[in-house]
Amino acid sequence: MKLPKHCLIIFSVCLLLSGCTKKVSMHQNRNKVDIEMAQKSGDHKWFYFGDGSYSEIDLPQHSPILALKPWTESVRVCDGNVTADGKSILLVNHLGALYFDSTDNPILIQDYQLFSDSTAGNLVFESGIPYFTLVKNSFFNKTASGNPRQSHIIRLSEEQKMFFPVITYGDLNIEQSGEVTGTYFDGTDWVSSVKSTKNNKVSFHYIKWKSLVDLASVHPFSRGGETGSISVSEISESTYRNLITPEDFSKAPLRLKDLLKSIPKDFNFTLTCRDAGGSSPRYFEHGTTDDGTVANAIIKDNWICAVFGDGTTYFSGSIDGLPLINNGKTVAFRLPKLPRRYSYQAFAMSGKYLIVAWEESDFYKTGRSGFLTVDMEKLFYQKSEK
Repeated sequence: MKLPKHCLIIFSVCLLLSGCTKKVSMHQNRNKVDIEMAQKSGDHKWFYFGDGSYSEIDLPQHSPILALKPWTESVRVCDGNVTADGKSILLVNHLGALYFDSTDNPILIQDYQLFSDSTAGNLVFESGIPYFTLVKNSFFNKTASGNPRQSHIIRLSEEQKMFFPVITYGDLNIEQSGEVTGTYFDGTDWVSSVKSTKNNKVSFHYIKWKSLVDLASVHPFSRGGETGSISVSEISESTYRNLITPEDFSKAPLRLKDLLKSIPKDFNFTLTCRDAGGSSPRYFEHGTTDDGTVANAIIKDNWICAVFGDGTTYFSGSIDGLPLINNGKTVAFRLPKLPRRYSYQAFAMSGKYLIVAWEESDFYKTGRSGFLTVDMEKLFYQKSEK
């Protein structure tokens, strides 16, 4: 069945921003990479997702084979960031969250009831507290249906290592047939795209909303939209689109442009830039993206890092508690080479460890997935002493 044009646009944007793109060749015409990491060495470990948890493996391609599923329905790292005080969180779709406290051995926080049939995403922070979204995608999940009691915004408690539903569809005045297809938080207001189906006709509308009280104190199923604790208003499609459409890389933060200044002008990529402990990311395009690759970056007060899908990584700054690497100048290194159809995705930093998600993909479907931990102290400080 041919999709309506509006659905195709939404679908394409979701694929772009989720990191599900075609595999591209290795970067060309780059400056010399300082360190090329072997697939097996003592400075990194591989982990894969399986049997409702994660396990260490010698190489990603040796993990159990999984059937390819749409990215909304597969177990994969769907977002990652660093808290303001340096803790790291990787959000794992259909599984839970990995919480790293300055180690490479994370705590897996799970809630089967919340995660089993919903698509997770959009890890953000408000007043230092991590939140994320859950949606049910009816395009890939035919059992999904609108429900005013469905949880949409979830709070992650770092202290209790638990999830707490905060905002439901009903709180946002979303009708029974409604389905949230995207949400963005700019640090003050939340905006959402809502898909509605009536009499086999699909339409979209867009809302801006905010809690008039401390969001962490809002209780789910309280019908907050009626009691006045949540303000909801309609916005235009263009207002929503302007927030999620990639900007030209010339508008990127100065620290990010300086980090990647050695990249040739004719190298094309789309980059997701997150602020540590911040709101939703900004998206940037470098050149045309028809044949480009995907990258992720995080900016923190004492470091900035960018990881490309092929593993090329740029870092500038210092690891917590250690001196500047390369006197503060940018270092470039290559993560272990992945097999064909595999790529690196979102990442985080936990103390001296760089944690990078990897996954096997075929267009919009994902198979095997997991994460890599890199001991940056061994990689840079100890090697420089030899």
